[in-house]
Amino acid sequence: MTIYYFISFLFLGIFIFFGDGWITNKTVSDTFHELAVGAFGALLGMAINTIINLRSKLWVCFLASTLYRFKHIRISAAYIFKIEIDGKYLLVKGRNIDQLQPVGGVYKRLPDSSKFFQELEILDDKQIPICDTTRHDLRIRVKGSRLHKFLEWFDSNQDREISHWREFCEELILPNILSGTVFPHINYKFLHRNPLYIHQSVFYGCPEILLHEVYELLPTSAQVTALKHLMQAQQTNSPFQWVTENTIRRLGYLHDNTKPFAVAEHATSLFDKEFKIK
Repeated sequence: MTIYYFISFLFLGIFIFFGDGWITNKTVSDTFHELAVGAFGALLGMAINTIINLRSKLWVCFLASTLYRFKHIRISAAYIFKIEIDGKYLLVKGRNIDQLQPVGGVYKRLPDSSKFFQELEILDDKQIPICDTTRHDLRIRVKGSRLHKFLEWFDSNQDREISHWREFCEELILPNILSGTVFPHINYKFLHRNPLYIHQSVFYGCPEILLHEVYELLPTSAQVTALKHLMQAQQTNSPFQWVTENTIRRLGYLHDNTKPFAVAEHATSLFDKEFKIK
């Protein structure tokens, strides 16, 4: 659709500046000229509005609409929690990969988004089996030519999950790692979203974009106490671990250079807002 807008924009511009002699009837020519000016102005307004909305995404959208125009780009839209007590950070075991990672997970879309997803021919992630747990996850594949429309939709917060409680509950409350009585709700603040870029995923064998957001947990005094008790209860085989920033940055290596567990690469984004997959 973008190429059609560009062609129409170019044609109207040529007609406005050079089309006076194309139609011999001056009245008809003037009428078409006014219509062309109106249509040109409308397309120009749409272009300016798109640039404003996508100002931080223009380069990625340009690459997607050219180099990856007919290719599917894998997108993982997720959020993670920065949970810190006494200089250590809470990580949990991943459900799909044997590694420690921050609490959090992918956003979900709501059923009302189905029509939009069908129009954009968005596909599910072919590497993750669809079940009751993964259904409607925002791990998807979208053609490069339609990436900008998906990003506009995502940033509109329409017809998608905007609360971050679900993954916190699934990973910490339901497994009884933390008490639902002490954590009936949580407060947290937004820290940052990782830079928008396209990289070639070795694991998935395709171009990929990670839309990952980081939130900092703001626990109450009772919740701080519960988190400290959790730290004291930690064992080697626990489904969670409290680790230092240095261990996270070294992806699991301890100060003595042993590596008892692997830490997900994206965990580094807890501290680095410019984080990118290497």
